[in-house]
Amino acid sequence: MATLRRFLSGQYEWTGLGGKLLRSRAWYFGSLAFVAVLVVLLILGYHLWYVGLPFSGLTTPMGMEHMFPLMTYYTLTVMLFPLLLLLSRVHRVWLLTMRAEQQPPIPFVVYVEEAWWYLYESVTQSLMRKCPEKGRWLGHWILVLGTVMMLTIKVFALRWFQTDNIYPLYHPQRWLGYLAAAFIFYGVIDILRGRVQKKKEIYKETRPEELVFPILLLLTACSGLAAHTFRVAGFALCAHFLYALHVIIATPMLLVEMPFGKAAHMMYRPLALYFQAVKERAAKLAPAQEAIGHVA
Repeated sequence: MATLRRFLSGQYEWTGLGGKLLRSRAWYFGSLAFVAVLVVLLILGYHLWYVGLPFSGLTTPMGMEHMFPLMTYYTLTVMLFPLLLLLSRVHRVWLLTMRAEQQPPIPFVVYVEEAWWYLYESVTQSLMRKCPEKGRWLGHWILVLGTVMMLTIKVFALRWFQTDNIYPLYHPQRWLGYLAAAFIFYGVIDILRGRVQKKKEIYKETRPEELVFPILLLLTACSGLAAHTFRVAGFALCAHFLYALHVIIATPMLLVEMPFGKAAHMMYRPLALYFQAVKERAAKLAPAQEAIGHVA
């Protein structure tokens, strides 16, 4: 199944980079490292040349308000770019799954009537309930929920979430972030524990590439939570460096792993099930349409 998923992901990806990353470990890990190094250079360039901070000033405690306006655009870019890239492949997925067989054109109304299926599968991941490995569906569902919560907060409420203001513990800005982080920790630790112990059949053969996404997600959550903790505790310099580390880890995950790696199946899987539902619905309507045509 994993081999088939990688093969289909390479077919759906139209730039050609996906196939290279999925076939070559050098391309895959090299791309992650390249983006991380590029982010380090951007951070140094921003502070030393754009802000004009002297190199010795990097050890001076400071707030983060000087970079929030630019970081807003940076964060939205590295989050929306992979999303738009994934959406650009919807037509290619449709071509390969709906036009590969010789069949009459499917009325547009069928696509509209079955659209709920995509949302349903994205939210419930119902087929995973059939997995014989107990607890796998719950851990996966909680992980997806925490990831979607964090992405939603960062895209739609970034200025509210990314601030030097310290809110009380009961404030939604804090407990929403803590809740999303807890969900991510639960799901990722469950996956990594299974892959390390290798007791379950699905985890007995683990490629290094399959560990990248959960590890990067875990490190992103840990570094973000650490930066927040030190900021609340008043350790501004530590918070500043931890925030930089958070960005260095999160950016390769979003720009490389999300659109080209294993994480892309979050869109492909429910989309394939949606198109399958459309084909089945169209097949049921075909006899009735033929009968109407004969009568006419």
